[in-house]
Amino acid sequence: MHRLVTRLLAVAGLSCVLMIPALQAQGLVEVEHHNRFEITPFGAYQWGGSFETDAGGALGAGKLELQDAFGWGGILSFLLEEAGAVELTYLRQDTDLDFRPFNGGQGRSAGFAVNYIQIGGIGTPVHSTGQFKPFLSGSLGIGIFDLKEDDFGSDTRFSWSVGAGGKYMAKSNRVGVRFDARLWVTPFPSGDYGTWCDFYGCFVVEGTEWVTQGTLSTGLVLAF
Repeated sequence: MHRLVTRLLAVAGLSCVLMIPALQAQGLVEVEHHNRFEITPFGAYQWGGSFETDAGGALGAGKLELQDAFGWGGILSFLLEEAGAVELTYLRQDTDLDFRPFNGGQGRSAGFAVNYIQIGGIGTPVHSTGQFKPFLSGSLGIGIFDLKEDDFGSDTRFSWSVGAGGKYMAKSNRVGVRFDARLWVTPFPSGDYGTWCDFYGCFVVEGTEWVTQGTLSTGLVLAF
């Protein structure tokens, strides 16, 4: 499944690349100019995301797991000459959340939505003057996890992302295509507690569960 989706995204990106020379030939793409901003709507394939629950919790001992699904979003980029860009990113995934008990009992499934709102940036690791520019990315912000049923509400957590990708821009520098691969990381309280004592007294600390998701995306870059 991952290979099929990766191929579909690659075909979509290649189609965007092939459209750029056609636009240039028809005079719809002008000569190169320097931009200050970019807007990139994108489609994505997102996978991963699991969390183990304790026996003393409301669900009992088991594993919560997000199903792989498509997502969508947008990136607003503030360009910094050749150094890269400062970016505001929004990503949404509508999927299902499955609960699988460890004792082999009946599992449950419910509609779920994941939203990431983060600010960060991209930087080009090597000096590039061509139409294709690779980059590394990183961001900090929040992840909003929303169970759609039973009026459960949403849980907002601090999260961050790291990734890599590339942009292919037309000679006019006004339109292009962008590819991103990102890892999203969100810490959750695990429900497990540890204690230790020292000269200042005894302390209790709750452990952390790391929820991670991966994303492959392709977007159309509109520069101005």
